[in-house]
Amino acid sequence: MPQKPVSRQVYFTHILVLLAAVYLSACSGTKRIPEGDALFTGFTVKVKGKNDSSNRQSEMETELSATVRPKPSGSILGLRPKLWIYNTFYTEKEKGLKHFIMTKLGSPPVLISQVDTGSVSQVMSNRLHNRGYFNNSVSSAITSKNKKATIQWTANVSEPYRIRKIEYTLNDSLPIHKQIKQAQPESLLKPGEPYDLQNMTNERMRIDGLLKNKGYYHFTPDALIFSVDTMVGNRQVDMLMRLKRDVASRTLKPYTLDDIYIFANYSVGDSLSVSDTLSYKSYHYIPNEDFVRARHLLRNVFLVQDSLYTRQNHLLTLNRLAGLSAYKFSNIDYKIDTLNNDKLDAFIYLTPAFRKSLRVETQMVSKSNGFAGPGVTVSFRNRNAFRGSELLNVDVTANFESQVGGRGTGTTPEGNRQSKQQQGLNSYELGTQVSLTIPRILSPFELPNLRTEFVPKTRIGLGFSFLNRLAFFKMNSYNASYAYNWRPRKTLTHDITPINLQYVRLSNTTEDFEERLAENPYLRRSFENQFIIGSIYQLIYTTQVYPDRTSQVFNSLVLDGSGNMINALNSLRGVDKPTQDAPRTLFGQNYSQYILANNDFRHYFNFGKESQLVARLVTAVGYSYGNSNTLPFVKQFSIGGPNSIRAFRARSVGPGTYNIPDELSFSYFDQTGDVKLETNLEYRFPISGFFKGAVFVDAGNIWLLRDTFDDEGNLNKPGAKFNSKTFLNQLAVGTGFGLRVDVEFFVLRFDLGIPVQVPYLPKGQRNVLSDFDFSFGGETGMVLNIAIGYPF
Repeated sequence: MPQKPVSRQVYFTHILVLLAAVYLSACSGTKRIPEGDALFTGFTVKVKGKNDSSNRQSEMETELSATVRPKPSGSILGLRPKLWIYNTFYTEKEKGLKHFIMTKLGSPPVLISQVDTGSVSQVMSNRLHNRGYFNNSVSSAITSKNKKATIQWTANVSEPYRIRKIEYTLNDSLPIHKQIKQAQPESLLKPGEPYDLQNMTNERMRIDGLLKNKGYYHFTPDALIFSVDTMVGNRQVDMLMRLKRDVASRTLKPYTLDDIYIFANYSVGDSLSVSDTLSYKSYHYIPNEDFVRARHLLRNVFLVQDSLYTRQNHLLTLNRLAGLSAYKFSNIDYKIDTLNNDKLDAFIYLTPAFRKSLRVETQMVSKSNGFAGPGVTVSFRNRNAFRGSELLNVDVTANFESQVGGRGTGTTPEGNRQSKQQQGLNSYELGTQVSLTIPRILSPFELPNLRTEFVPKTRIGLGFSFLNRLAFFKMNSYNASYAYNWRPRKTLTHDITPINLQYVRLSNTTEDFEERLAENPYLRRSFENQFIIGSIYQLIYTTQVYPDRTSQVFNSLVLDGSGNMINALNSLRGVDKPTQDAPRTLFGQNYSQYILANNDFRHYFNFGKESQLVARLVTAVGYSYGNSNTLPFVKQFSIGGPNSIRAFRARSVGPGTYNIPDELSFSYFDQTGDVKLETNLEYRFPISGFFKGAVFVDAGNIWLLRDTFDDEGNLNKPGAKFNSKTFLNQLAVGTGFGLRVDVEFFVLRFDLGIPVQVPYLPKGQRNVLSDFDFSFGGETGMVLNIAIGYPF
């Protein structure tokens, strides 16, 4: 014990020396600055407007700051690692390792001489003018010290000019003038609002969009022009919007669709002959149905002969066709009909994707149950299996895994009954999964074609896996499913699996495992051979489809139920009520009955292009009843690991304050629960090039809804039951930091977790941060998580 503080002091000394070295290295960032010049390190923009009633000073400062070019040399906590790398590895050579590091990971100094303050000030003045500040002045001042310089821009503005009235010159009798007039009530330009050039541009775009959906195919925003009178006095302007006088006649008339040609097997360089044409429901299908049948493809075409051209139907058709797996590219072109110049002929070009592919992947598998190891997956894909753009996937997998979860540190506790064969808990898994995704809803009922830009899908799955947990058991799992997926809009996805079948069969159990099942009835019931027959519904809402938003949310709600329909049918048949010792069966095997809900909510706060703060909350509960006393083992919750609480190994926490005995510390199936609560907070930031960093705080635990007892009536897991009054004090808490190698298509993640609160320790000893000793292992040691992809 006396050596522990000394050890920590040595570690802290090393860290301080390292930080000092980095700081001193960063201070050398000015060594390559030419004499008489300085490193451009930062700037400020201040907008002063005492008489400005629009209260837009802060908004304008942000907008004007974006105009500064070039940007100053970037820094993190006052340090400039990219500049330090550039200076450290500087070379005149144009190739080699040093050149690669200098150019890819480093960044050259930004000199104050490179900043044209006069030009930047003029751009700022123009921006202010466009926002209604016609009388403005912008000045700049440079402050330089020790070869480092900053710039302060000051913009002086007064009350902006405001709109007094808006008029549309629409005296012509052409229908287009009436259409524009009808759009005026929803105008983005309002009397009394400040003059804003961007709003005027947006108003032209708005009218263009409305007219495009009224048949005006050739109309463009440039056909509209604004005249602005700034001489009406009292800082007001009058606006006049009209059509240009020299607009082409085709711009001013609506079009309807005539012939629609679909080139269903188009390749660049095709002659585009229409002589070999199949007529199907007024469409010209070229050349034939050898690739994709017309009746399947036309469910995704919303262009109809003799209907008015609309941009909405055009984009809807393009998006739906792009969602078909059989095609790589899709495009639609229009030409004025040769016989009727008020009509358009539509030409749809579809370029096929490679129909079949075979892919082999080797991977490092890391599972929520604490197993990790190498694996291989062989995937066959047919993107047009039955000439309806059906996607057929056949995956064959083989994984070899070793237990890395639990609290085991690699040595068997004294007195543990575990044999040498069991150490490491090696296992292997073989499996195959077949899935067929059909780009339409298959239903016994006639359903209308959904007008959504995303292709509705029917998904059929069938699979088998064989799992061999050496020294414990073998397990065969069979699954079959029938599901629907559709997205009514970008932010919302429904995925419903009305038929979800799974059968799990345990075999070849070892004597040691049988002893554990005999000692723990709860565990025994979890591993019973059983059917899972039910339905699953998942609802996903996300605003991440809008990448430019500062604030984004993601929420996934999963509702899962099993056995309810079968149990109801058995009740109607008069089958005896199920009991703990005599549950109802299906084909001689038990079936599970439960309901489960799992909600995963995430909030992303984006700071700039690469910095991000992410908050996450996971809540889940599963309740078994009727024919089951416990949830199936495959449905129970666990916590800890690289995508959960990273300061604890997978399945090493809970349930509740339950402290797993030493003889089970190498296990993986005793720390599961019916209730789960997890929350994470992570700040992500750039370091240099494709190196990213993160700091995080994780907290959570799992609990049981019921106490469990052995055959003698003794409590199996003390402290495991959920209590609404004490659960917050039972959370496992960890913190840490991480390094990510993000090369866009691949992210390799290293997260170092540090435990803060350990719930299974006695009260008063759960906060272990003060005993942190920089070691790996034990309740106070660090945990290194190596994973692929971001945790959430």
